[in-house]
Amino acid sequence: MKKYITIIIFLSILLFIVFISALVVGKYSIPLDKFYDVFFNPNTINVVEQSVIFNLRLPRTIIALLAGISLSISGLIYQDVFQNKLVSPDFLGVSSGASVGACLAILIGLSSFWICSFSFIFGITAMLLTLIISKVFKTSSPTILLLSGIIISGLMDSCIGLIKYMADTDNQLGEITNWLLGTFSKVTMSEVYIMLPITIICIFILFVIRWRINIISLGKEETESRGINYKFYISLIIFLVTILTTSTVAFCGIIGWIGLVIPHIVRLIVGRNAKKTIPLTIFIGAIFMIICDIISRSFTFSEIPLSVVTGFLGTPIFVLILFLRRNKIYE
Repeated sequence: MKKYITIIIFLSILLFIVFISALVVGKYSIPLDKFYDVFFNPNTINVVEQSVIFNLRLPRTIIALLAGISLSISGLIYQDVFQNKLVSPDFLGVSSGASVGACLAILIGLSSFWICSFSFIFGITAMLLTLIISKVFKTSSPTILLLSGIIISGLMDSCIGLIKYMADTDNQLGEITNWLLGTFSKVTMSEVYIMLPITIICIFILFVIRWRINIISLGKEETESRGINYKFYISLIIFLVTILTTSTVAFCGIIGWIGLVIPHIVRLIVGRNAKKTIPLTIFIGAIFMIICDIISRSFTFSEIPLSVVTGFLGTPIFVLILFLRRNKIYE
């Protein structure tokens, strides 16, 4: 227990350092003395620094933190509940459905508000279609749900391809491609005010029922033998995780790898226990996503898409995880 508390304290300090670094590091670097003046010495006039911090970096850093938490927790919960370590947050077709909504809104020429709205609605719709298809087979097998998600994802990917084919190559196609690769470049405090309560509420509920998640991960029969309503909790968990994933995709686009890699890193540290993995995932997911955002906007003239950065970082990390756990994989 002392080791776990030490890890949490260390990660809390590291998250604070990374968060502050995200506010001062970038193409326009802000010295620490001016950063201090902006927050603690309001009489000092630092117009440029205030604008960079409050209008550009603070909103996107908070969104990066929330996105990292949401996607990492979603991946962790899905992998535990459906007993599949290769499941990612978009396995119910949520991300693909949200992408169709966003791409359609861009094709029509709607504002960013409607892009987010369409994305959220289509993401929820895709999840419902997945559940409807799985119900046709009249079984609660996680495999059927997973296959239903693959079916819906394939359908939604075809819709995205059609929309890209119809898009204007000079303007719309570039915007669609940029959105599909993930970006925080257009987020404002308005998005923060929407996403923050959604993330807090969903994470809080998942944290409260974390001991039930441990039992549900053992399977339906084991769960019901202990007097727990399997259908109710599995539906609640799917709903909460879908909301987390859809809200993230709606504001940030598609961000790959983080929901797959972070849960594996956490299990290497504390094992498979939702009581410990959920808090640890929150910290590591947030730290990882903020670091990816810093890299995305700091080293090139134009921003590198987030999925590109997470892919370059996530691939070697995942290979290392597979190497470290090779004995269990062989078993």
